[in-house]
Order: sequence, then structure tokens, then C-alpha cells
Amino acid sequence: MMALRSLTSMFSACRLTPISPFLPCVTSRQLNLPPSIPQQIMHQHKYEPYKTPEHHNSPEHMRLLKEELLDYPPYQNRKIRHGFQDAIMVRDYKRRMVASHFAQLRVRLNAIRKNNLLPQDIRDTASVQLHSLPRDSCFTRIMTRCVVTSRRRGCKTRWRVSRIIFRSLADYNRLSGAQWAIWMYNTFSTRRHMLWPPPPSPTPSAIPYVQRYHRNIAD
Repeated sequence: MMALRSLTSMFSACRLTPISPFLPCVTSRQLNLPPSIPQQIMHQHKYEPYKTPEHHNSPEHMRLLKEELLDYPPYQNRKIRHGFQDAIMVRDYKRRMVASHFAQLRVRLNAIRKNNLLPQDIRDTASVQLHSLPRDSCFTRIMTRCVVTSRRRGCKTRWRVSRIIFRSLADYNRLSGAQWAIWMYNTFSTRRHMLWPPPPSPTPSAIPYVQRYHRNIAD
């Protein structure tokens, strides 16, 4: 019964109103909606030009700003080329900065923590202080990453560049300490190309051959 009353009250709110006063015969069912929200209480967006920087505030600049630029900002926002390729490269840079900042402190705390001659309470205090440092302060959090392309795999640790960048720079002698790999007769393994037991020779003694074999045993 209560559901029927609620439906009746809902349908009673609907009435037939004419679309046009000149055509009373044409009617349409419309629902009485609540009044609209007044625009005075709504947030009004204001589009204002950027403020002129302080170092540009001079009579001549203000005149040019009014006459030539028509109140537009005297410059546009340009992209700053910081050299970072992606967000992972920025994260790696921040980790290296944190690790270098806490490096000396971590070395001292580790030395105290692992010293068996000190009392146990001092070692425990050093351990607590060490574990309270940021996680990125440990050098094991730093991964080898190319400083040019931010590539993780195939990175040369000595130069901190990937194998692709390493080859492109080493081909033109732009990396210090990188030399061409030369394969000649004097680079062969001496002991690997010697036979054992010594081959028969016209000389009665094989002592020089044995000495040469053991001299190059590291090959």
C-alpha cells in the first residue's frame, strides 16, 4: 500500500504542459524539475595572461608589452633538455646522490657494528642507526645503467655506457683505454700449441722444450 502511494505521488508530480501557447492542442508530458543552480555561486574561470617577470618590468618593456605583444607574455615556456631519457634514469641518479651522501657514515657504522672488541650495546646502537638510514643509501641499490640511452642490459661498467654506444664511440677512438682487438701470431697460446710428450727431435735432449712448456703453463 505504501509503495502504491509513493508511485501515485510521483505520477501526480507529472503534468501535461503545452509546448507553445499558440498551439494548445500539441502537448507533451514534462516532469517538474527543481530550479537550476544560480550561476552566481558557481566558480567563474578567469583567463588572465601570465605576469611579466620582475627582471622585465621596465617602462620600455611595458610599452612593448602593451603595443607590440598585446599583453601576451614576452616568452614561451620552453622544454629544458636535462639529459635524462626516462624516469628510471632520474631515479638512478637520485639513488647515486643518496648513496654518495651516506657512504662515509655507513662505512663507519658498519665498522663499529662488526667490531668484536667493542661492547655489545655500542654495536647494537650502531646497528640501529645503520638500519634507520634510507634504503637507497646502500650501494647495492645502484644498478649499472647507460648514461646516454638509459639502457640496463649490456652496459660496460668501466665507461657506464651500453655496448651499442661503446662500439659507436670506440670505432672513432673516443674512449680512453679502448683498443682494437688484434689477433696475430704472437697472441696465440704458447703451451696450447705445444705437444706433450715432446716430439722426437734430432737433438738428444728435450730439456729446452720442457722448460718452454712449463714457462708458459699459465697460457
